[in-house]
Amino acid sequence: MIPYVPVLSSTVSPGQRVLGALLLVALGTACQQPAPSIQSHLKGQVLVDSSADGLDAYRDVRVLVVRPDGRRLDTLGHARPGPDGHFQMSISAPKRGVYALSLWGRGGREQLASTEYVVAPGDTAALRVELPMRGDGLRPVSPENRALQAYRTAMSMHQRLLTRRLRTGAAGANVQVQNIRLTSSVLWRLQDRYPGTYAAEFAAVESLSLLEGWNDSLVVARARQIPSSSPRYVDAAHIARRAEARRHGHRAALTLLDTLEARADNSWQRAGVQAARIQAFLDSAQVEPALSASQQLRARFPNTPWARWARRTEYEATRLQPGMPAPSLTLRTLRGDTLSLRSLRGRPVVLEYYRPGLDLYTLQRPLRNALHDATRADSVAFVSVSIEPDTVVNRAFLQHRRLPGHRAIAADGARDSLVTRYNAVRVPSWVLIDSAGTIVDRYQASGLPALRQSLTQLLQPEQSAPTPLSLP
Repeated sequence: MIPYVPVLSSTVSPGQRVLGALLLVALGTACQQPAPSIQSHLKGQVLVDSSADGLDAYRDVRVLVVRPDGRRLDTLGHARPGPDGHFQMSISAPKRGVYALSLWGRGGREQLASTEYVVAPGDTAALRVELPMRGDGLRPVSPENRALQAYRTAMSMHQRLLTRRLRTGAAGANVQVQNIRLTSSVLWRLQDRYPGTYAAEFAAVESLSLLEGWNDSLVVARARQIPSSSPRYVDAAHIARRAEARRHGHRAALTLLDTLEARADNSWQRAGVQAARIQAFLDSAQVEPALSASQQLRARFPNTPWARWARRTEYEATRLQPGMPAPSLTLRTLRGDTLSLRSLRGRPVVLEYYRPGLDLYTLQRPLRNALHDATRADSVAFVSVSIEPDTVVNRAFLQHRRLPGHRAIAADGARDSLVTRYNAVRVPSWVLIDSAGTIVDRYQASGLPALRQSLTQLLQPEQSAPTPLSLP
């Protein structure tokens, strides 16, 4: 190995124009970042094997931490290794979360590798890269990013177990229970191994979503332990509300929401908990109380995404409840085909709404793909709609990410009829439609495990209901 030595190069290959154009915009705006609120640090070394072929690709390397912002990329951190290959960068992000860490060659014109990277207050990460890259790619090391890697490992294990079980169809309820118990326990314990880290707090709520419907007592008990500092505090409230309603009914669920709202840190969280209250009324077919709760939310929290969601409560109550006909949709896929939900009759449809680069979707996408891979294309149709209208951003997101199924873009964003007909204001979300075109249910944020259960029941209607988990 020799240290990376920066040498200018101007060569650009045709297949790299989209990401290259975005990168150049990012480099051009590196000194024009929005006012940051989170600071972290990354340091490391880039080494090049002098005997490798194609050394020109590894000249004038750049290390970048960015986030998409419409057509533009905000550069949160930027470094060029020195003659000895060492580099350091300060990273300024608007909030704690998962961003894109990437390595570029040819003066920032060719992406060599990328990965998700946690930016959190005070975190310092180390990165060592040997070019050409072999094995696992970029592996930044820090408490925050070790927690992220542990989360990925746990979810990869669960993905393999899930895919194997659904493909073979041989595993009974006991095997499914064991798989869920194992993964949820691993995810929950990440808080002890990596206390206070973003990924561990994220994983704790993911463990609740896996247990939902299997061990609702444990779900509620653990939801009460989720700190209000968690990036997914609102998701925990929505999961716990459903679990408590199954255990002790509607009134008990509302009482639990009162407790969780009182613990909330800010107006966004309180609005999210209030949205769970609206959903509780809708699930109980209490339209008038749902509309009243909607009015209260909009009055108390007018400038939140939840307020926009609440404005369509009446439409949701009368058009989007389980057992109702699914609203018609006709869309143009990224392949240029015209597709309608009506044309997919005869098999279940998983209608998915997402936004490229969103933390929650980035981390849950492997489970979504496992669900797709465990079914046949002629038995289930997956239709994904991006609510990001910019085609360049969508292409950049999908260029190195697998998202099988039919894919489309809502040209008018959240105001597009593709989105408003299913009130998909908050993403990711999924709608399961049966073979007759009827809504089975709708799933918000952490609803993938529940979606999997519902889809399994549709595909295997003769199966008896699974046995709930018992308390440990």
